[in-house]
Amino acid sequence: MPLFKEIIEENYTLVVWHLTEEEEFFLPDIHHFSSEPQKLDEVHFPQRRREWLASRFIGWQIASEIQGNCEGIWSDTHNKPHFKNSSLQISISHASPYVAVLVHKKHSCGVDIEEKKDKLERLASKFLTESEMELSGGSLDKLALAWGAKEAVYKMYGRKQLIFKENIFLPELHTQWGHGIMSCILRLDNKEKIIPMQFEQFQNHVLVYTI
Repeated sequence: MPLFKEIIEENYTLVVWHLTEEEEFFLPDIHHFSSEPQKLDEVHFPQRRREWLASRFIGWQIASEIQGNCEGIWSDTHNKPHFKNSSLQISISHASPYVAVLVHKKHSCGVDIEEKKDKLERLASKFLTESEMELSGGSLDKLALAWGAKEAVYKMYGRKQLIFKENIFLPELHTQWGHGIMSCILRLDNKEKIIPMQFEQFQNHVLVYTI
């Protein structure tokens, strides 16, 4: 499984893998990296099974390096992944052929990797406000970044009540440098929280994650 990118900071580790392995590569270790291996039976599409296995395998490796051991990963009723008996936080994303895993030492986190697809242009009005539509200017790069940023915040929050157009807002969208720092505003119950993020574009994908 070739390592595509690894970022190690004081409070978090981000790994992006180019997934080439077949399912059989991961199965011997499934009881180590998943505390609920039976969940794999609920995943039927072969590519999704490989991504499910790879993301938890990577998370297990990262956590083991940080804290010396890892009892595996489980998912709650909102499908948010967690480490068993650990304060480390994890977020997972995949867009073939890549799998991204973010592990944070301090707080809940979110990562999203998106392929730049034309369907984002058709869906833009469903997840962007009017002002965000103007910021995007119809650019596919900016639309992918906007979707990825909102998706990462959604994953960080970890519950399903969020509506992209009503709870997550983008004050700016800059893609000309191919990478950089940005922020989202999470608005809930008349309270606002600024979520700092990093983004990076590569090939036909955009990677966005909370920091």
